[in-house]
Amino acid sequence: MTAIAGANAPETRPAARIASDAEVLDRVHRTLGPVDVVVEHWGRHKTSRVLHVVTRGGEQAVVKWHRDDGPYRSESESLQQYAVALHGDAPRIVTLDDGLRLLVLSRLLGEPAAGTPHETDPDIHYRLGELVRKLHDAEPPRRHDRFGRLIAAEFERWSLEAERVFGVGDDPADERAWRLADERHLARQHVATALDLGVFDHVPAHRALRPEHWIIDPGGHVRLIDFSQAEHEPRIVDLLWLEYGPWRDAPWLRAAFLHGYGRTPTDRDQSALNAVAATRGLELLVRGTRTRNAAEKRLGRAMLDRLLGATLF
Repeated sequence: MTAIAGANAPETRPAARIASDAEVLDRVHRTLGPVDVVVEHWGRHKTSRVLHVVTRGGEQAVVKWHRDDGPYRSESESLQQYAVALHGDAPRIVTLDDGLRLLVLSRLLGEPAAGTPHETDPDIHYRLGELVRKLHDAEPPRRHDRFGRLIAAEFERWSLEAERVFGVGDDPADERAWRLADERHLARQHVATALDLGVFDHVPAHRALRPEHWIIDPGGHVRLIDFSQAEHEPRIVDLLWLEYGPWRDAPWLRAAFLHGYGRTPTDRDQSALNAVAATRGLELLVRGTRTRNAAEKRLGRAMLDRLLGATLF
């Protein structure tokens, strides 16, 4: 079953338990021997934990474990089945532990592009395009017509959640709820268009091509990390975080990527991407408001503003 570009169900579910550092390090020690932790951080929403470790022999590795089974399965299966087409430009699995939802991965040479000049370097975007093309071509496409129905159903789930968070918009005195209801109506038109798009080729997609996931080495070589959202999607879905991120005010970066990628999106592709942007923008706005995450709320607001062509509030 295809999942849609970073989909997160709006329903509140009991949080699964994430394994403790002690449990994980005990498992790592039994695999790699004694290690020293040199970097540690949490993933988004604290749904994963990452340690960079060094063995007594000086070898580096990344230890990553997930709270939930879905992202763990996506990452482990993608790294074993599709990311191998990237050869050394994606992490290699050293060991897995399904019980702990743990992956021990090779450490890629380089640093994330986020916040560096690499983020806006056309050469980097060209090389990123080449790399994404390799991932998308890792297996023959799967052709089916479920994309429109899935994205429409997800949009409606987030629309219902928006009503719970912001109100329905029936009260003329509640300007915020009224404007968001009007905005949802406009966004829904983009989603409705996807219902008529028919069959798409679905390919292995990374679905989180944000600059923090591009690893750039000192020679400017590009690699990819974090395959926890990877799924089969229409090719265009992998452009979402680029269109609404580095490319927003820099069309030359888009042109460089597409030159490296070797394909030009069609109007039909753009309609599919608009449907995904409408859904992701609404999701981020609602979830950011509900959890008081100002960064997510701002991103959702910016995505909807750009998609709809106006700042409504």
